[in-house]
Amino acid sequence: MMFQILNPFFSQAAEAGALPTLRAATDPQATSGDYYGPSGLMELRGAPVVVRSSARSYDEDAAKRLWVLSEEMTGVKY
Repeated sequence: MMFQILNPFFSQAAEAGALPTLRAATDPQATSGDYYGPSGLMELRGAPVVVRSSARSYDEDAAKRLWVLSEEMTGVKY
């Protein structure tokens, strides 16, 4: 019950939640490495804007391990 009352303040509709991904995929101004998220308080809701990604997303060693694992699991190599 409490979550239902507070949910509108800390979340947004699925349609709005999809907007950062749509903007990243379709905005001609978007550049490689841009990361989009909600513009509001704590990036929980709001219009999509360029935001800083999490620190883990800049870990190049983790990215390499993920790439190798993805190739192994899918059988697709690039």
